[in-house]
Amino acid sequence: MERSKMTMHIAWRLTSSLIHGSTMSARWANAFVGAGRVFLIIATLTLVTGCSSAPQTGEPGGPAPAVVDVWHSLQGAEEDALEIQAQMIAEKHPEVIVKLNYVPEKTFASFSYQSEAGGEGPEIFIASREIIHQLYGQGALAPVVYKDQEAFPAALAAFRFGEISYALPWLTDIPLLYFRTDIAEAPLDLAGLFTAKGVSIVSPDTATLSAWWNGQGGRIINTGKVSFNDPNNVVFLQQLLTWRNAQAIRIDPAAITSFAKGETPYIITGASAAKHLTQQNVPWGSMPLSDLLGGQGQSLIGRTLGIANSAIKTTPDMRDAIQTVEKALLTPEVEGALLEAGRLLPANISYYGRPEAQKGVFPQAKTALSKAWTLEGNAQEWKLISIQDSAWNSVLAENTAPEDALNNAQVQAEKAILVKGQP
Repeated sequence: MERSKMTMHIAWRLTSSLIHGSTMSARWANAFVGAGRVFLIIATLTLVTGCSSAPQTGEPGGPAPAVVDVWHSLQGAEEDALEIQAQMIAEKHPEVIVKLNYVPEKTFASFSYQSEAGGEGPEIFIASREIIHQLYGQGALAPVVYKDQEAFPAALAAFRFGEISYALPWLTDIPLLYFRTDIAEAPLDLAGLFTAKGVSIVSPDTATLSAWWNGQGGRIINTGKVSFNDPNNVVFLQQLLTWRNAQAIRIDPAAITSFAKGETPYIITGASAAKHLTQQNVPWGSMPLSDLLGGQGQSLIGRTLGIANSAIKTTPDMRDAIQTVEKALLTPEVEGALLEAGRLLPANISYYGRPEAQKGVFPQAKTALSKAWTLEGNAQEWKLISIQDSAWNSVLAENTAPEDALNNAQVQAEKAILVKGQP
């Protein structure tokens, strides 16, 4: 405004001097008077335009950065690592600001649903597979903005519903067989594993024993129908009971501690346990469980974190910003930083080509993840696995006959599917 007033003042002085100047001829005076009038008009327009312009936001010469709100369930060192990575992403991409908010796992799905129902909530969710599945069921997710081409097939399928991806796998786990290199050797097959010393597991569930179970023909669904009482399932559960009774397999909630102390030579647990064992100076080796079955059998992936974008906040003007953040979070550098802070392994194949991933647990984990059991997010098995786990525990803890436990599971599963309105 001050500059515009000065311009008008100069124009007025110039016009006045031209009109009243005594040394100029009339012709020149008239010419300069005309020029002065033009200059005065331009100055007036400048003043009006300058006063009516809307104030500019953001950095000089450009729009304000997009704020991408991220809700997550990480705590402790993992949360700290995510904060650091969020700052680095914003530094590399000044067009976005990453805002992090912690939401407890127990209330994550319900709180997110309530927020979106009111038109609020984040642009991005980072949560476990189970929570992502709940959010999808509530209609809280939009199809992913960023297309991940690097994820392991099983991890990617877990977030795909009807051939559409609603989340991106970020960090994951897979069960492996660990052996103490000071008192045991890598077994060649199941017979070599079940020695007098035996193997320990924390829990006799499908996630832990899936490679053995389906490697020997076990199945939950067969030609679209529940098949808990399939003969192969009965044989496997009978075998599991025999192993337990012979102490060839031990169920021990403190199995990892027992292994670290040398009290058991073999243990089946997630690949994520390798970091803890190394920190405890335990001499260990590992191998995929399918190696005990001649390469047959597929393990179910363990705890998996996914990245999803909101159905409410994934608007056309935010798509580029959301994609930028999702793509950045899935880089090997960011996944590696979260691995260092926690235990879960990167869910993207690209990380396993890095030099640091050529030793330790990573080669075996890559093999297991590459051939893991592929189940889409809306597969019936996800809903029925817990029923199978209950049947197995009933046999091993309560001495229920395998046939009876699986027949009961069959009835429960069929009722569960009918309640959900599935065929």
